[in-house]
Amino acid sequence: MYSVETERLILRPFITEDIAFLNFMHSDIDVTRYTCGHTRSHNENLGFIAAMQNLYQRKLGHLLVLRKSDHLPIGRCGFSIFHGVNHPNKGWLYWDSPEMVEIEGEIVELIELGYSFAKPYWGNGYATEAAMALRDHAYNQLGYSHFSSLIMKGNVGSVKVANNIGACDSVDCMIEGQPSLKLRNVKNG
Repeated sequence: MYSVETERLILRPFITEDIAFLNFMHSDIDVTRYTCGHTRSHNENLGFIAAMQNLYQRKLGHLLVLRKSDHLPIGRCGFSIFHGVNHPNKGWLYWDSPEMVEIEGEIVELIELGYSFAKPYWGNGYATEAAMALRDHAYNQLGYSHFSSLIMKGNVGSVKVANNIGACDSVDCMIEGQPSLKLRNVKNG
């Protein structure tokens, strides 16, 4: 497991007791529209925490983002694994398990940096600050040379965050059947 701090934020691993915050944040369709496309149930949020705890074993996973000033949870940010197939026209990607891949071809693994914040905290630069800290963590502590942010088309705010932290190219792809963009970050790129 890992934790990261910035000037204004603490990013730490999720624990089961964080379920109330996820129930709040994931009950807002404006927050979940570009992640799963629907609000998430209590059980789906428990499943999310369990999935993150499994990813922590690989030094990946989303972290709970807390404001330092009051330790209030405001969002999540971190690394997930997507699996997919590089199709001649565009990549097809699926979250979590290679068994989810529905397209024929050689399955590849992709490390993805994602972020999601509760609506009351939008527009304060928190997503960029958290994503930048995790970008640096990936390059300096984990030894990554690159990663991607997968963003559904129309999610202008998330594209802006990816560009703010240094996304150097963007290609069309499909995420779980939805038209999306793969924005790639490359160390010193």
